[in-house]
Amino acid sequence: MSTQTSSQQRTLEDIHHDSLELARSSDAIIPFMDEEVVRLEEESANFESGELDNAVFTPSRLRQGVYGQRQPDVQMIRVKIPGGILTPEAMEGLGEVSDKYAPLGKGHITTRENVQFHHIPLAQCPEVLRLLGATGLTTREACGNTVRNVVGSPYAGVDPDEVFDPTPYLAAYVRFGVRHPITQGFPRKFKSAFTGTDARDHVSAAIQDLTYVSQVRVVDGVEQRGFKVFCGGGTSIMPRLAKPLYEFVSTDDYLRVALAIWTVFNNADMLRKNRMMARLKVLIDRIGLDEFRDMVDAELEKIGPIDPAPYMEIDELLRETSPVAPAPNGVGASEEFHKWRETNVEAQRQEGYYAVMVKPERGNLDGPQFRAIADIMRRYTGGRARATQEQNLVLRYIPEGYLYNVWEELDRIGLAEADARAITNVVSCPGTDSCKLGITSSMGLAKALRDEMDEWGGELLDDQGVKDIRIKMSGCPNGCGLHHIANIGFHGAALKGPDGQQVPAYELFLGGNYGDNRVEDSRIGTRIPRVKVPAKAAPGVLKTIVTYYKEHRADESEKFNQFLERVGLEELTEVAIAAEESAKAADPGSDMYVDWERTNLYKLERGEGECAV
Repeated sequence: MSTQTSSQQRTLEDIHHDSLELARSSDAIIPFMDEEVVRLEEESANFESGELDNAVFTPSRLRQGVYGQRQPDVQMIRVKIPGGILTPEAMEGLGEVSDKYAPLGKGHITTRENVQFHHIPLAQCPEVLRLLGATGLTTREACGNTVRNVVGSPYAGVDPDEVFDPTPYLAAYVRFGVRHPITQGFPRKFKSAFTGTDARDHVSAAIQDLTYVSQVRVVDGVEQRGFKVFCGGGTSIMPRLAKPLYEFVSTDDYLRVALAIWTVFNNADMLRKNRMMARLKVLIDRIGLDEFRDMVDAELEKIGPIDPAPYMEIDELLRETSPVAPAPNGVGASEEFHKWRETNVEAQRQEGYYAVMVKPERGNLDGPQFRAIADIMRRYTGGRARATQEQNLVLRYIPEGYLYNVWEELDRIGLAEADARAITNVVSCPGTDSCKLGITSSMGLAKALRDEMDEWGGELLDDQGVKDIRIKMSGCPNGCGLHHIANIGFHGAALKGPDGQQVPAYELFLGGNYGDNRVEDSRIGTRIPRVKVPAKAAPGVLKTIVTYYKEHRADESEKFNQFLERVGLEELTEVAIAAEESAKAADPGSDMYVDWERTNLYKLERGEGECAV
């Protein structure tokens, strides 16, 4: 079979040059290029007719953000949203895709600030890509062995602790990297993040391949901006925390450093021998950080100056026009409003303005919700929203007098739930709902855990120490749900019941850490060894763990991780073992053999995913 398409192939250098030129005049961070959709149409037709090898078509399709699903003949479309920044027009476009093309009628916010749509037939994918392009969105390099979506803080530009807003530098990094010849066929995917402060971590900085943290130093009396650079983080079966590569890299040099790191990674032939062990963390683990730094330094000697200024122009995208502040409203409002304000609203550094956390159920928004949020953005905010790694949204520049109006509108569409940052904000990947690599229904467990917590009552759920616990889960060991860095994390597994049949289960991680801490304080949770908790027993195990913590902590100021450090994991390991034993004692064919939100008996069916293609 042929390995070429019928379209005229331009060089990667030409495409990258045109992309950079388009970026100079584009309001979007990543400019849309219709020729890529034309190519996808041609390649799809050639693939369907058998004229194009799957080995050629799949990597090309992935670079366009179109990903194969667990279900045959349908695709997942991943919308790449640098920094998580969304305009009202983009929000409406996401709503239109939900209504017209997504069979489930919804989009899903991911832990990389993307939005995904599932079950889209391949033939409809070009239509969706064009619709998204018309609203300033793109899927370019949201999948594949490329620079994936670049994560930014949802509070960038408004955080009182921010050293400086790195968003323009994030935009330049994205524009410089997308369609770059060296980033099109990495050994594996490459994940990056920018954050303006080391006081709070909203970007999971320590599990990225490359993270830039804003820094300022004074040289000869002159203030100089730059970044502390971390490299080599990642999760999956070999979790690693990123290490500080450089203490300070000036903003004049940070793109040179990025290109040097990309080059070292791209040239690492040892990584291409096994796609499952081809991440940057593996290279650094094998050769050591010092040798890796020497290799980056050697590449830097070959790279001339790279001025980020031409690629930083995103003034229109960053323009948040603060609405005129009305008189205070909602003073005599309901208890629900006041609780929502207390837990979901945060004062910005701009006096009189607030940022609001919106908590969709399991990260999902339907078409009417997308459009209603767009309307809220236009009427009551500065006109921009940010997706978060917690699968939420942040609305910004809301005057105090409009907070009640925003709550009312969110309540009308089912998005005014309080405690958006609390234990009930369970984070999950899609699991077996759509992912080929999924082992368990992690989304089903997320709902089950939430239902369990709804039954706890105020004494347990309103306790501040309990509220501060973070729960995350993944349907397999790969870690898309970020379970490694949760206080309580679960990843999908399977165990055998008394009849030898499989039972859906989870491995348990305790004591992970990130968030209100410095990057260096992040921690991978400890996996409870040789124990698998049946999926149907997980909610009970969660309650036991949380109750044990509340009843045995030294005092109310002792956080969950501090408690674990003091008492150890022995008691909680016994809880997990008891849960595993319950599966071994279960009657064959009982509910223990059925996964959450499923009706059939469980069977481990794991396909070959496209993350390593």
